[in-house]
Amino acid sequence: METPNNATRERILEVAEELFTKRGYASVKLRDIADVVGIKHASLYYYAPDGKKQLFIEVMERNFKRHHEGLNSVIQGAGDDVRQQMVAVAKWFISQPPIEMSRLLEADMTEIDPQQAQHLMNLAYDALRLPIVSALMRARQKAQIRPMDLDLAAMAFISLIQSVHQIPSSYSQDIRQKTGVALVDMLFDGWSV
Repeated sequence: METPNNATRERILEVAEELFTKRGYASVKLRDIADVVGIKHASLYYYAPDGKKQLFIEVMERNFKRHHEGLNSVIQGAGDDVRQQMVAVAKWFISQPPIEMSRLLEADMTEIDPQQAQHLMNLAYDALRLPIVSALMRARQKAQIRPMDLDLAAMAFISLIQSVHQIPSSYSQDIRQKTGVALVDMLFDGWSV
């Protein structure tokens, strides 16, 4: 049976992604998704015959693909200066819902098939890391940055920028954006005098 591809299915995927991102796999029930979408619980199986796990895997794949494309786009749009590229990356991450990598690894992925979990974690790691590593590699080739472990630098940068999401929601998005830019400046300028 072919899964329908229409506006209702798209809405289901959007709602499922939002709920899984906020609450994690275990705490989201199919009924929660159906209630927000405004359809009957049983109707979800028409759009996701394999149920919650299928929805989770599909929305996570979409999420990481969107991040990969978005990161490549903002890096390309920021010009050749690596600092401006990393500012664009920081702003991208801050404009998106937070990625709870530790929850994904320690809780969500334990709920699905180990091979599927490994696939998603590899996809996440590559989608988030590779655009940044490529930008840093080009910057290193142009002698804009010193040699370093680019994979470690990319993952540390992502972790640091993701921490901005911990600023209470009562603060504006503008405060988060300014904090993200300040963190990029701190990385590039260093702490020493």
